Amino acid sequence: MDPPGGRARPVSIGSLLGPLFPELDRPLRADDSPATLATWDSLKQTEIVLAVEEAFAIDLTTADIVELRSVGALVDILRRRGVEVEI
Repeated sequence: MDPPGGRARPVSIGSLLGPLFPELDRPLRADDSPATLATWDSLKQTEIVLAVEEAFAIDLTTADIVELRSVGALVDILRRRGVEVEI
């Protein structure tokens, strides 16, 4: 539900994905990717996709999943779909 007189606050993608990276001792950043996070492998990619699809009640396309190469790319994908997110 939106707050009175305004729009809902954007969802923090860091809050959503942070639990998938418990070894990380800092907040997620836009440039975080498989190249910067050792545990972001193909299984983690699947977990990210499932978490996002469930949280926002959307189905990511194959093209979206291929494009999902970083946290920033995920934010861009979601914003194009009208989801208000921030990192």
